[in-house]
Amino acid sequence: MESRNCMHKKYLIREFRPSVDLNDAYACYISSFYHTEWPLVDGADHQFIKDNLLLLHYLGSKTLVAEADGGARGILVGLLRPRLTLAGRALKAAAKILYRLITGRYRMNTLAKKHCFQHVRGFLPYIFLHPSGEAETLLLISQKEYRGGIGRALMDEWIEEVRSKGLRNATVGTDSALSWDFYERYGYQRVREFNFTAYKYSLPAKKVKGYIYSLDIEQGDAR
Repeated sequence: MESRNCMHKKYLIREFRPSVDLNDAYACYISSFYHTEWPLVDGADHQFIKDNLLLLHYLGSKTLVAEADGGARGILVGLLRPRLTLAGRALKAAAKILYRLITGRYRMNTLAKKHCFQHVRGFLPYIFLHPSGEAETLLLISQKEYRGGIGRALMDEWIEEVRSKGLRNATVGTDSALSWDFYERYGYQRVREFNFTAYKYSLPAKKVKGYIYSLDIEQGDAR
């Protein structure tokens, strides 16, 4: 895979390096998702989230970092379809997570366990309702203190990667408890909407909708 760094205004966009960036990726995750994932953040070993971030990295085709002040302040995991390479590492990471869950290595309390399994059930509609697409954003997170263009910088680089492969469509899944409006401002169109139950324990009083967005990419047209 070709590797390149590029400057996007105040951010250096480069590829993710697990040995260097994992702790910063965890900080981005907490900053983006604590309000929806607090049962796991507060009730389980932090390694659980870190292992899942690594799993997404191995499942994806490319993981991009927006670097500022010497650290990774934003992360995007993108998937080009079909995805066949690195399957061994992804399976190994998934097996490690399952083993640690079964053996109690993550030290989850009761609420964290309930939230974890509800999360799995809640995300099933994204699999069954997802339209066929050529590329997908699996994860987009950032540290709150550095927001103000960081998401667009990462998405610009990812869409350019998709365009460079001659692909014409990109999708992303999100929900009404997150910053779904970013994708609409970017140009994505909502193509699916459904009841989303993954946050039954973290946001018990909130009715959440799941959204799937699609973006048509014009070849040779720089954003």
